[in-house]
Amino acid sequence: MKSGTIEFEGWKKCVELKNGGFRIVVTTEVGPRIIGAFLGQGPNMLYVAPETAGKKGGDEWNIYGGHRLWHSPEARPRSYTPDNTPVSVKKEKDGFVFSSGIEQITGINKSVKISPAGKNGFKLTHILKNENLWNIELAAWALTVMAQGGTAVVPQPQGDKETLLPNRYLTIWPYTNMADPRFTWGDKYILTTQDVNAKSNAKFGINCENGWIAYVNKGYALKKSFSHFVDAEYPDNGCSVEIFSCPWMLEIETLSPLYQIAPGDTIFHEEVWEAFKCDDVSNEKTWRGDICWL
Repeated sequence: MKSGTIEFEGWKKCVELKNGGFRIVVTTEVGPRIIGAFLGQGPNMLYVAPETAGKKGGDEWNIYGGHRLWHSPEARPRSYTPDNTPVSVKKEKDGFVFSSGIEQITGINKSVKISPAGKNGFKLTHILKNENLWNIELAAWALTVMAQGGTAVVPQPQGDKETLLPNRYLTIWPYTNMADPRFTWGDKYILTTQDVNAKSNAKFGINCENGWIAYVNKGYALKKSFSHFVDAEYPDNGCSVEIFSCPWMLEIETLSPLYQIAPGDTIFHEEVWEAFKCDDVSNEKTWRGDICWL
């Protein structure tokens, strides 16, 4: 893995990491935030909010865009602790650790470690440490804000078609219209498009036993793989994956199980990022068994 320092989207101190043809950009002036993801000469697969690009400081939480680490279940003000200050960067033998320190509101210490994975990927280890004097229950929540115009792909659990018990748990948020044309409720996959002309927000979650989620846009795909633990308790009625789509971006999100974290203890949630050249998948009928990563 190669590394360097660059200016990107108005932030003057960013760390650029390259592994094969895949490169990502991490800003150190706010965060931790991965603010860019590129395969070869392709476009940024992540969305950067133009109104906050290059911004830092202040007391209000900013979307910024890119990839961030939260903890679930979502709540105000806990989830919306501002990440507007510089992060520390520690170079280790197998990668870099980006740390924001202890959140004053929650007492949680956030870090993201980035290491090479294979010839063309990265492993992101999301780290939450309880610095309080009491136990806390939470899940690590890895949210990636994707560029406009693409399609999110979520595999559905299949299982034995003859079984008598259910095997998938679909969570729908109250502002979501299940008849929204952005959704394709397919047999094997749920597709969600990002539409800049949409008039509302939409969100769903599922127990993603396949352990991956992806986003395809402009001939490129970003796939995030993780471990789904079948017998574990997940937040939001059992979700290990969630999709949020609004008129200006789409988030692909993975979650760890819920943990009771004792004072001084730490939990870890890993994602492996891979990038591919990929055809359009806006209609599930166009899928082939060998497309991209399948």
